Amino acid sequence: MSGPDHSPQAAICRRLAGNLIVARGRLDLGQDEIAERSGLHRTHIALLERGLRQPRVDTIVRLAGAVEVKPCELLAGMAWNLRREEQRAAATYRERDGRP
Repeated sequence: MSGPDHSPQAAICRRLAGNLIVARGRLDLGQDEIAERSGLHRTHIALLERGLRQPRVDTIVRLAGAVEVKPCELLAGMAWNLRREEQRAAATYRERDGRP
């Protein structure tokens, strides 16, 4: 059994999941209602809310419309820090090579 995924992609999925849950909660809507409003399957909504799927841009736009927010609200709190990612990659390469 594997542990939690700490990759940047997983962090983005988790952030989107949290933002979607909050937005849906403001409207007091269930996943079935969001699925109907967005034209997506309820299972897909559930996977997104669990952070297990990385949505396409059109899916984010559809979800935003379904929960009556702008797409940027579903993306709130996400950023790419190039320097931090370069450092993470360098550390990964050092670990693979057995260097400190």
